[in-house]
Amino acid sequence: MTQLTRIPKRRLSPQAGLTLVETMVAVLVFSIGALALALVIPLGVNRITKTGQQSRASSLASRITEDLLSTSFDDPLLDDGSHTDTNNPYPGSYFVSWSVQDSLPINGCKKILLEVRRGGLTGPVRARTTAVVASSGT
Repeated sequence: MTQLTRIPKRRLSPQAGLTLVETMVAVLVFSIGALALALVIPLGVNRITKTGQQSRASSLASRITEDLLSTSFDDPLLDDGSHTDTNNPYPGSYFVSWSVQDSLPINGCKKILLEVRRGGLTGPVRARTTAVVASSGT
């Protein structure tokens, strides 16, 4: 008759594998890291959006300031006082206004302070430019 030989059972060492507590701690650490990352992503997206708005406002302010600088010195757009752009609102809810001061910084010149706001004429200023126009005789 054939005799069956028993294979001895392998005993696991005390450090073989992970315990339930170790696994739960690892999951907790991973979850905290993933949650922190999920909270940071919207902040980054918000910053990118604001930067894009700032760039569009700056570009619009530069373009309109250049248009005003090429305007005749006696044009009503450069009369002393406050002005709003007749093209308001620009795409993206941008509003443009400017003020003109005669004889600044010297006689025969006009100082233009242009502001671009978002969301209305009382919204936050997104861009501001200052320019000086001289009469042709100065």
